[in-house]
Amino acid sequence: MAKNVFLSFRYSDGHKYKEEITALFDKSIDTVDFSEDQNRSNMSDYTIQSYLYSKLRRSSVTILILTPEAVRHQKDYWGRYNDWIYDELRYSLEDRGNNRTNGLIAVYTPGAESEICKRNPGCTTTIYDFDNLARKNMMNVKPSYKKNSEPGVYDRDYDSYCSLVPLDEFKRDFVNLIGIASWKRDNKYRYDIVKRIK
Repeated sequence: MAKNVFLSFRYSDGHKYKEEITALFDKSIDTVDFSEDQNRSNMSDYTIQSYLYSKLRRSSVTILILTPEAVRHQKDYWGRYNDWIYDELRYSLEDRGNNRTNGLIAVYTPGAESEICKRNPGCTTTIYDFDNLARKNMMNVKPSYKKNSEPGVYDRDYDSYCSLVPLDEFKRDFVNLIGIASWKRDNKYRYDIVKRIK
């Protein structure tokens, strides 16, 4: 069954990766939508919400492109999140209008890898703590549903609501990864989903 995907990215250093990922969907039955880099300084919260809801309305999975500039959400002078990516993820994770919480995949680019994780021998990855809603939804499976029973070790695909995937791997296996994100969306009760950073 076709999936509608929303792509979230930082325009300044993510535009070229957005083009690479949207090109994948030219050969797929899945469809993709994304926001553009817009000045939102004069927009009210309601206007931002309405704009994003209209973009997210048909989507069931959100893909975040983690570039170096997208790793950390931008905060304003008072320490509040004032950032398109934060808003896109926040609204993706909410039940909204006639649509429900999206599945979530974070795709990291080669330039961002050192800020996000360390790939270890034996197919394990150490994920660093970074101030991002995607990160808050990793390794958040409820204990009774944990797929990997080893303490402190998490299955990448099923023990995190937000899967963290390198760009090259996503490009090779995006149909399967979107399917897994959709499955988690249908089973979101298994996860402690964080919808906003306080």
